[in-house]
Amino acid sequence: MSYSVLERPTIERTGEPAGHEVRRRSPLWLLVLFALVGLSISVGVSMLAGSSPYGVLIVAAIIGVSVPLLILMIQAAPEALASARELAHNWTWWHPLWFFIFFSMLVFRIRDVSEAKANPLDAYAMLRILPEAFVSLTLIVRLILKKPNWLGALFRGIPGAMAIYCLVCLATTAWSVNASWTAYKSLEFLADVSLLAAIVASAEGFVTYKNLVDWTLTFYGLSLLGVWSNLPIWPTEAMDGGRLTGVIPVEASNSVGTSGGVLAIVALCRLMPVFGEVKNRAWYMLLLIFGLVSMVLSKTRNSEAAFIFAVALIVLLSQRLRRIAIWGGVLLAPLVTVAILLNDRLLGYAWDLVLSVAERDQSDAAIGSLSGRTAWWAYGIQQLMQHPFTGLGAYAAGRFAVLGKLGVGAAAMMHSDWIEVLIGTSFWGLIPFAGALLAAWWFLYRCIKSDVFSPDQRQLALELFALLGMLTMHSFFNDELSWHCPLLYFAILGYAEWVRTHRKAQLSYALERRPL
Repeated sequence: MSYSVLERPTIERTGEPAGHEVRRRSPLWLLVLFALVGLSISVGVSMLAGSSPYGVLIVAAIIGVSVPLLILMIQAAPEALASARELAHNWTWWHPLWFFIFFSMLVFRIRDVSEAKANPLDAYAMLRILPEAFVSLTLIVRLILKKPNWLGALFRGIPGAMAIYCLVCLATTAWSVNASWTAYKSLEFLADVSLLAAIVASAEGFVTYKNLVDWTLTFYGLSLLGVWSNLPIWPTEAMDGGRLTGVIPVEASNSVGTSGGVLAIVALCRLMPVFGEVKNRAWYMLLLIFGLVSMVLSKTRNSEAAFIFAVALIVLLSQRLRRIAIWGGVLLAPLVTVAILLNDRLLGYAWDLVLSVAERDQSDAAIGSLSGRTAWWAYGIQQLMQHPFTGLGAYAAGRFAVLGKLGVGAAAMMHSDWIEVLIGTSFWGLIPFAGALLAAWWFLYRCIKSDVFSPDQRQLALELFALLGMLTMHSFFNDELSWHCPLLYFAILGYAEWVRTHRKAQLSYALERRPL
């Protein structure tokens, strides 16, 4: 029974117009928003008023910004609810499974190598294993019932490349430095890829992938809301070293910066679409502000550089944005030149500002070593040279053969997908892993440039192309693509696979219709 049927008797009985009940509820929304803004101002006053000589000015600025922000939130609320209703309307079997994968990624404690070896299956580990086991069992049952028969999709196209990578990882169990760790992690990642294949096999066209992307972005928003909710409860821990960090669940500043950058990129694309029209302007404006503020407060250089790279990709692929960028540069150039002539210290000030952001209060040695990454990578390559044709075991090589020996066992990964994959599987795993990434780049680009696809389809391809640029740049300095579970990357791979098969079907149809 639909919502309208349920509500009709009430409307007829009261004689009130259809929109009256919505208007009657609106003061409650205003009250909630007012309380949230008031709480934010109170937290800002308590944290900043005495923290620096400019604390009072900062608080005043926050209060001044809060008024237009409150107005924007009021305008965005109905648009956000409409988007949520649209997502709920398209709810299907894979939505809860995708959420279980997301939940299994949450971290509630940090432990080093010795603790992981001594007790690999502690209580917190079960919060990761049980959701993954439920997903795996559900996929097996649906495969038996052929709802859908996803086994063919698992070994075909772009998901097939990732499945081959998983099988290579599983094969390295035979010589891994920690066989049980490699076996579980490889099977876990294979289950993630299998869920992607099942979604691809049951997809009902473009709407499925649009829904998948929006559902994945919801997780990014929820994780950031969780991080911000920690701030008034544990202000010192949540601003660890002056960087926004998640306390419960644990979320590193790098992850916070990535989430903020992802939301900001999507919001920017939908506020200035290359194809189609703007929808839900207030909601995406609020999302843009939320993402940018989160990214800036995380002080994550990698995320900030990747965000700039993604924006550059968007501008390059949009004729209108290229024109705006060119004319903006032409108009600003004389003003900047005059300002420099009037004050020759401006260039020095600007350069000092850039350096302060890049250095992030680190020493020259820390910056030169990329916060210690280069030492990890060099030692990892040194270990790989002893087993150049096999690697040291997927997912175990970095943690147990490199980081554990270097005395940084609390770090779970090598902070580079490519180093992680290489030292774990040698070139055997690197080939299919890189092949899936390159295929995604290629087919998304073809979709953007092809008239075979509709404006909405091309716009989504552009958004995912920019996000893929951000994730690819991250992958050289973080584990974004190979570690359980890169949900956004999998959503991008799924859409790229749909583009591949859809374009192939369209071309075949055109050839059949061509007159002899």
